[in-house]
Amino acid sequence: MNYWLFNGGLLGLFVAVLGVANAQDSQDLRRLDTALTDWETNWINWCEANACMSADTALWNIREFDLNQYPPLDSAQLKLRLEVLDATSPLDLAWNPIMHSRIAFYASKRPIHLGRMLGRSSLYFPLFEEMLDRYDMPLELKYLAVVESALNPNARSHAGASGLWQFMYTTARAQGLRIDSYIDERRDPVKSTEAACQFLQKLYSNYGDWYLALAAYNAGPGNVNKAIRRSGGKKSYWEIRHFLPRETRNYVPAFMAVVYLMEFHAEHNIFPAELQMPYTSLDTIGVRTILRFDQIAAHLNKSEEEIAALNPMYRMKIIPGPPEQWPLVLPLQDIPTFLAFQDSMILHKPALTPKIVFVPEPISYRVKGGDVLGTIADRYGVSVRQIREWNGLKGTVIRVGQKLRIHADPSKL
Repeated sequence: MNYWLFNGGLLGLFVAVLGVANAQDSQDLRRLDTALTDWETNWINWCEANACMSADTALWNIREFDLNQYPPLDSAQLKLRLEVLDATSPLDLAWNPIMHSRIAFYASKRPIHLGRMLGRSSLYFPLFEEMLDRYDMPLELKYLAVVESALNPNARSHAGASGLWQFMYTTARAQGLRIDSYIDERRDPVKSTEAACQFLQKLYSNYGDWYLALAAYNAGPGNVNKAIRRSGGKKSYWEIRHFLPRETRNYVPAFMAVVYLMEFHAEHNIFPAELQMPYTSLDTIGVRTILRFDQIAAHLNKSEEEIAALNPMYRMKIIPGPPEQWPLVLPLQDIPTFLAFQDSMILHKPALTPKIVFVPEPISYRVKGGDVLGTIADRYGVSVRQIREWNGLKGTVIRVGQKLRIHADPSKL
């Protein structure tokens, strides 16, 4: 599976060139090395020229806005722009007063935030678009991650949702994402995006309406079904909106406002800031050994934080090693250096490398009437002693409504 654009492309070429080079004399080897270096340089230069978001306001500010100026909303212009978006999207992006108020709020109160989102877009949006296209879904759904996580794979809500697409633990596990002491695939851009596409597609198949699917993504299908019943069986988001939880009433209008402002940001004096590395400048290599990020950083002239930013699924800044092969995302130009020094990396402060023992991410269980520790333990494939240890219980007495942390057996979830 291609984890990032051109996954394995650079590595394949590198291995092929080395195979040919072994059969050549030293002069041929130098010539091939030069050719490889030139190819890498040309490719990276092309990516930077064609796939990056520019932060040069002179390129964007063709209307010559003053710094920090918030152009007033022109309702007529706004409606015309939304007509353009609506005509080219399977989503309903026609103007309405509720959306208008959210656009006004974001344009005046969140321009700096949206500028940062534009700066991060070159790292994530090509991946989102590729995955959405694969599942034949509206490409505008890429903006949902702006609303959910502000394009931060390490984002975590007060309720415990995590990652770019803000999956709760149980929903993530139901979508096949791995969560344990070393790995949290909710933070993996590729795997979490595919899981989000599959989940949204499932919700859409249930409701036949993308905005109802988004509402269910935010509030859960139970709340949407309840709102539909209270509305008398209406099947449109706008018809059931007032029966939804308060947060969800603003969720879809906020999404629509973000779609508009990200598409027409320059018209509102919003420009890219704090640019991220573009998606096309990254590649992925498989790693089968236990490898700490500080070991990698010591040989690549990079910080642990830089490596962690590209590999957020590794919770402990360590690749767990055998028996699996794990993806390591690096800038294209660092792949040859990694291959050349991988064995040396393992020898860098080896005493700091821990023994890998996987412990599942804990779930929260609320005690119900009739529950005892023994039945709860059996349900989740653990022991009573373990539940007591995880929750600091001196005895076996529990009360209705009490929350218990349980490191559940994955096969029991």
